[in-house]
Amino acid sequence: MTLIQEDATRRLNKTLGLYKAEWLNEAIFKLFNEPAYFQELRTHRPCVLIGGRGTGKTTVLRGLSYQGQLELTSNPSPITEWPFYGVYYRVNTNRVTAFRGAELSEEKWCAYFGHYINLTFCQLLLDFSSWFEEKTEVKIDIPAKDLKKVSTTLGLQEINTIGDLAEEIEYLILDFEAQINTIADNPPERISSLAAPLDELASALLKSSALKGKQFFFLIDEFENFEDYQQRVLNTIIKHANKNYTFKIGVRELGWRQRATLNSNEQLTSPADYARINIADKLNEQRFPAFAESVIRQRITSAFPDEENIITTPQQLLPTVSDLEEAELLLGSEGKTKLLEKLRNLNLLTNLDAAMRIDIGHLYFLSYWGAGTDESFAENVKSWLSDKNSWKQKLENHFHASLYAIRKGKRGISKYYTGWDVYVSLANGNIRYLLELVHAAFTRHVENEGTPQEPISYKSQTEAAEDIGRKNLSELEGLSVEGGKLTKLVLSVGRILQVMASDANGHAPEVNQFHIKQDSSKTDASEQVKKILEQAVMHLALVRSPGNKLMSESDTADYDYRLHPIFSPLFVFSHRKKRKFVLGEQQFLGLISYPRETIREVLAQSNRSDSIQLPDQLSLFGSYYAGN
Repeated sequence: MTLIQEDATRRLNKTLGLYKAEWLNEAIFKLFNEPAYFQELRTHRPCVLIGGRGTGKTTVLRGLSYQGQLELTSNPSPITEWPFYGVYYRVNTNRVTAFRGAELSEEKWCAYFGHYINLTFCQLLLDFSSWFEEKTEVKIDIPAKDLKKVSTTLGLQEINTIGDLAEEIEYLILDFEAQINTIADNPPERISSLAAPLDELASALLKSSALKGKQFFFLIDEFENFEDYQQRVLNTIIKHANKNYTFKIGVRELGWRQRATLNSNEQLTSPADYARINIADKLNEQRFPAFAESVIRQRITSAFPDEENIITTPQQLLPTVSDLEEAELLLGSEGKTKLLEKLRNLNLLTNLDAAMRIDIGHLYFLSYWGAGTDESFAENVKSWLSDKNSWKQKLENHFHASLYAIRKGKRGISKYYTGWDVYVSLANGNIRYLLELVHAAFTRHVENEGTPQEPISYKSQTEAAEDIGRKNLSELEGLSVEGGKLTKLVLSVGRILQVMASDANGHAPEVNQFHIKQDSSKTDASEQVKKILEQAVMHLALVRSPGNKLMSESDTADYDYRLHPIFSPLFVFSHRKKRKFVLGEQQFLGLISYPRETIREVLAQSNRSDSIQLPDQLSLFGSYYAGN
């Protein structure tokens, strides 16, 4: 690799390569792109921002924080004129999981955790107060009587200033965290009432002339990391929050498991108690491409600010290949020679010259549609020559699906995944996945002696997409306690879809969704399936959509599922949301517990076999599919 290429790689690693908000530190604000729903979060009402890992929740919430607002305001107005001040809190699993154990009742844990949250949120407000005074040189004055109210809720004595209060709360938090593992044997002498210190402190701060008329936003990230009872504790605070503060919550899909408060008869409901903002809905197929393009353009421009002729337009950087062109590429010179030789042997007589002028991709399809026999191939060619328009619908429905069969059982790339639109589809609304894809493609391109001034080849794009699918599969195991099961599920479903794609002739094309058929006599199985599906959706192993095309009256109408499109280049099946097949609950569980036998059983339902050779990129998983 030349020095120029090494420099390009280093620059790209600093922008495209830093796709997690936690990795960017303060650079997160320089690379921030405001999504369409951002203004909805700036309102006074509580909001719940729902999206999978990598959809931008952290970036948006940090953008709402007071540190973020300072960096993002294009025409800086004085800090004292901002209508709200956001304080960011990321749920720390190490901390919150300490508040559990059989040695105490859930009621006790609720009380202790509520006290901890009181202290933590008060500390966040006091950290902001210190920042505010430093940045504005405006002192926040709290009357002694209001300061005493706050102190009293926490059982503190001799608190004379905000600084005294901040110092004491810091000590209380450290002391409480140190006690938590032995709290059953040495319970604290006094704990605060849920939200009482928070109410008093927020009220006291906002009575000051410096902050009068403002509101505090508590920006809670990774809400799914709270225990179930802890979510109920937070729900209670959200439900009964006063006008001085509100909440903006970031949570994964299905991660908000509890909607009740500590009063089991009281639920948080939308839109009465909060505004629900689903990122998948806000950044849908129409809106996401434009937002994603602005992100990619900015990252590339930031990587090469002083370079000329850099390709910053994703459509130019990631050229696409048409289905017709791809068929020719996949056939290769050897495949084209064999196909033309087969055509010459059909005894078409006077029609041979016209037949030889048919596009090689269409000629392949005529052979494919004929199931490989010379007789049907000849009839199809004659039909095409006499009435090409009669093939229009077959091409629309089946030509793309036929591409997956061209290199069945052969080494090398068996299907190309290229072009900006394809990459956007693979990401499926997930900006982190898109950054990973583009970064991997750019890196491959540079490794292959390409430059940022040149489009990325189809080969580099496809290999990068395979790499990212493999990387995300390997990461599943560490994401949850069910991670091992999720990995096995993806491997099993991926193999089924790969075989279906490569053997689509005579079957429904582009099958890549499945529907769970409920077994009413197996309630235990239903609960297991439900739990795994929830984990799979939450951790982006699967994506779901409302099921609206029931295949029989016994089907459950809830949802259709498919592997996340990011896995399609790894297993080689269509990234486009298309047709579905049915899985029984026992089969679904069997794909995890008995993969080899269950894969064969599912494929046999459509008269297919798993004897088809694995693609090169799946060779590492050969022992898994062999049942070893």
